Amino acid sequence: MTDHHAGHPEFVDNLDGNTLERALRERLEYLLEILHEPPSLAVATGYFNAAGFGRLSDLLCRTASVRLLLGAEPLPPARFPERRLGEPRGERFEAKLTREMLGDAERKLRRDRDHLPFSPETRDAVRELLSFLQSGKIEVRRYERRFLHGKAFLFSERQGVLAGSSNFTLAGLTSNLELNLGQYQPGVVGQVETWFDRLWKDAAPYDLAEIYRERFADYPPYLIYLRALWERYGDELEDEARESGLIQLTRFQTDGVFRAKRILERYHGVLVADSVGLGKSFLAAELFMEVIERNRQRALLIAPAQLRDGMWARFRSRYQSGVEVVSFEQMADDAQLGEGQGSALAASVDEYSLIVIDEAHAFRNPDAKRARALRRLLRGDPPKKVVMLTATPVNNSLWDLYDLLTFFIGHDAVFADRGIPSLRRRFQQAASEDPFSLRPDVLFDVLDATTVRRTRHFVQRFYPNDHFRLPDGTEVTIRFPEPVVRSRTYDLDEVLPGFFDEFARVLSPDDGPGSLTMARYWPTRYRHQGGPDPREAALVGLTVRDS
Repeated sequence: MTDHHAGHPEFVDNLDGNTLERALRERLEYLLEILHEPPSLAVATGYFNAAGFGRLSDLLCRTASVRLLLGAEPLPPARFPERRLGEPRGERFEAKLTREMLGDAERKLRRDRDHLPFSPETRDAVRELLSFLQSGKIEVRRYERRFLHGKAFLFSERQGVLAGSSNFTLAGLTSNLELNLGQYQPGVVGQVETWFDRLWKDAAPYDLAEIYRERFADYPPYLIYLRALWERYGDELEDEARESGLIQLTRFQTDGVFRAKRILERYHGVLVADSVGLGKSFLAAELFMEVIERNRQRALLIAPAQLRDGMWARFRSRYQSGVEVVSFEQMADDAQLGEGQGSALAASVDEYSLIVIDEAHAFRNPDAKRARALRRLLRGDPPKKVVMLTATPVNNSLWDLYDLLTFFIGHDAVFADRGIPSLRRRFQQAASEDPFSLRPDVLFDVLDATTVRRTRHFVQRFYPNDHFRLPDGTEVTIRFPEPVVRSRTYDLDEVLPGFFDEFARVLSPDDGPGSLTMARYWPTRYRHQGGPDPREAALVGLTVRDS
């Protein structure tokens, strides 16, 4: 390795401390010491970043002036695209690629700026760079005619050049495996200056300061909130020109379908908990119609018997759907699922791709026969997908919700990437809090990952003019009925004279036992052997006391 003697570095490779930062610093310090006037610096680079400037900022601010020439580096051969039919040839094709690479370079500048740490040190460094860019001491241009492959650091008045492979970046100055050579012969340096001046003349002014000014711009809180939402949910947004579904849905229902699909894709299950009257059934119907009609796979719908024979029977007739529908009892009694003798399922359990459960809160008890049967149904490879429909996922406690989620949540640490190392412990934490003051953030991440949940108020607020098209093409705007409260005055004592006084005496007589036995709620009291069940006695006592 050539020694850097007397501020004349000749060989730089960023190895063993022989960095370009060190070489530039030695040369600038040497020139500042021997020249009567501060030297100027001209830099040609394919890329620039604030961290690179920061390593030399103290010396750059002492120079007379700086010319910074940016450009687009050529693509490596492995990434060089083939020219397609109809695209320009030769130099025009290269110009097209150059424009694309210049756009990529600017996007990378902004990305690097956005990824800078939020620390006082970074803030001060960027402010120093911005101050220098706005000082008038530096001029920035961008060469846009062709790729700029050469990199050079030129010192004024033919005081030398360091040229090679390093960009004006932190990595280029300090860590990348680079090769740069120092040249101080006036004839050679003069040729490099002529090369630089020619490119500089053909380059366009470039507002590099504008990129860094944006970091200190003032933004209203609402805009920051929207940006945070975009970062969190932006990848869930679908193209406007998306393929229409097989069933005519409203916009909020279609949005629910796409959100449900994304959750299904990741967790193989989704909880659809829209409020009553928002069309959970139509949302689920679009999902299983897609499985049946497009994917040519089997789907099974499990519903209460009255819905199987009512709403879902009408749906199958209207849409000529091939979905198979069984009741809770039929599913629980099927011989394939372990505890029954029935044969309600038309195919082997492994042939079903999607399981839809209407009124899914009926499966909240994990020890019930139907819940055990459902878990057996959901086993297999490839894993089945399950859609659980319920407007009331929580009936008795938050553990109802937990038990529903475990039908498709594979393991306790599935949400570790969301900061939830244990799903059970998170529910234990939530269940230990007062339900009337439970913080929304306790379970928000879990629900956000697994659930489609909208209320009427939400739909009215965010889908105010939503509509759907009737079979004849007529567009109908969604309207929820407004409740109308009317007063009706009546006197029960006129219809049942003396009834309430007699009822009070039955519940709480002045003397002796009451005549109300509550036998329906206390059947073990009438057993021939053994005493009454104390749990029934407690229930009767509570009922009478509340009455």
